[in-house]
Formats: sequence, structure tokens, C-alpha cells
Amino acid sequence: MASVQFDKLMGWAGVRIADQAWSAIGASFPKFFIAGQAEPTQGKTFRAWDVWRKVLNGQDMPRIIQETGDCVGASQTDVVNANQLIEIARGDREKFRQTLISYVYAYSRVIIGKGKLKGGAGSVGSWMAKTVQEGGVLPIDEAGVPKYSGRLSDLWGDDKKYDGKSFRDYIGVSDDRLMKTVARIETWSELRDAIINGHLGTIASGRGYKMKPDSDGFHRPSGSWQHQMSILALSDDPKRSWVGIGNQWGDQHGQIKDFETGELWPPGMLRVEREDFERKHLTRDAECFVYSNFDGFPEQELEGLLI
Repeated sequence: MASVQFDKLMGWAGVRIADQAWSAIGASFPKFFIAGQAEPTQGKTFRAWDVWRKVLNGQDMPRIIQETGDCVGASQTDVVNANQLIEIARGDREKFRQTLISYVYAYSRVIIGKGKLKGGAGSVGSWMAKTVQEGGVLPIDEAGVPKYSGRLSDLWGDDKKYDGKSFRDYIGVSDDRLMKTVARIETWSELRDAIINGHLGTIASGRGYKMKPDSDGFHRPSGSWQHQMSILALSDDPKRSWVGIGNQWGDQHGQIKDFETGELWPPGMLRVEREDFERKHLTRDAECFVYSNFDGFPEQELEGLLI
């Protein structure tokens, strides 16, 4: 990844396209709420890797490194894969199956976005949210599924074939693997309630960050990234609140040691201070979505799963 131009990996189509997409399909998404929530989430912390390391015998969840501007697909598969592991930890009888970036990326552009961006890279958050809600995800271990590559995403994203195969060939395979409920997030309290309950999210915007953390352990805003990333952790500690953002560029963001546990975070994470996240991401020119595999957003029983 040392020679990669990171701007070539930034594939959020921007505010104008995102606003147009939301105007067209936004009414189909429910308002966010946690069904049956009894316990307050103020002051609490949730880290998805605390759960997945228990399921994966201390290992981190496998994450595919981007090779092209398919960040919307990469962040979405992060969320779907981590959600599977959370459900397994809760006792669901399912096998963890890593999902293919290129498939959801193509579906969002071609089926949901109706080919509007053909000839260029990118997608937007609402198209991707509708994709996993209606089209589902494609496991990489399904028979005949091509291995991820930037070329695969580029060709499928323009509704072209790769080695004789179209993403459309797999629609019948993916459509029973859905994230049933998706909602857009607008406030810190909504984001906190979602993440603390184990409902992970994505964030798309034009806001960038320094590549490495500062002396306080935070990645500070810097520059412009037309980019979508995953939200895999959050702390509402009143003394030091933060959001754990998963990027898909490999081990580029330095080693992050957890303030509370002292353990190292997974590679490719950014730790963003609450004030910076709210100011840069919980705005009208950004797209923040959270996801649930259940009808509505039920309170998940995570007691005993966290470090």
C-alpha cells in the first residue's frame, strides 16, 4: 500500500449526488429508535473487536484492503461482517462468512443508482444502505465467486463482466442475506444508542483526518476525503468521548492503545474525538447510517461479551 495514491480509493460521490439520492429514496427508511431499550447508554463504551476476538479466538476480523474507489462497499462489508460476529456471540447459530466488497458496490451503483455514475468511481451512503436492505450481500466463499480486486469492482460497478461473470449472476444468492433495518443518524445521542447496543454504522463525507494519531491518541481533522468508512466502536465517557472509525487502507493509521483496557486496537482504525466527529460528520453534508439484522433495532444482550 505504500505506493498507493489514497485519493484513488476515495469513492464517495459527494454531497450533490448524496442529496439527490436521499430525496429519491430517503422516505423509505425508518426513523431511528432502539426497540425495548431499558438501560441508559450514557457514559458507556462498545468496541466491536471485544466481541469478535471472543468469537475468533483472539484474532481480528478479516478485512479486505481497497484497491480502487469502492470505499462505500468496503465500509459496508466491514459492518455486515462485524454484525455477523456480534450475532454469533449472542448465540445465533450461523457460520461467519466474509462478504464481497465488489458485489455490494456494483449493486448500489447499477441497481439502486441506476447507472448514474457509470464511467467513474463511487457511490453514496443511501444507495449502499438500500443495497444491503434489498439486495443483500454475497459471501466470498460461495461457489464460483471471483476473488476481490480493484478491477473486479471497476468492471462490475459499470455493469460489465469479469472473466465472463456479472454481479447480476449472483442476485439470487445474495437476496436472502439482508440487513433488515437501516436508519440515518443525525445526533450524537442516536449514534451512541446505536453503537452501544451493537448496531454498527457507516459515515460518508468530505472530511479528512491526519494519518497518524497525535500525542493525545486522537486522529485530528485534516484535509478533504471524499470517503466512506465504518463505525465500529464508541465511548461516551464524559472525560474522553470518542468514535472508532474503521478505514480500508490497510495498516496506515498507527498503533492505537485503548485508553481503558490498554489493548491494541485492530489495524486500520482511527480514533476520533467526539467534538471533532460531531462537528465534521453529524452534519447535513454527511451521511451516517446504522444497521440491524433484526426487525427494528432491538436492545442486544451484550452483558459478559465485552472486555
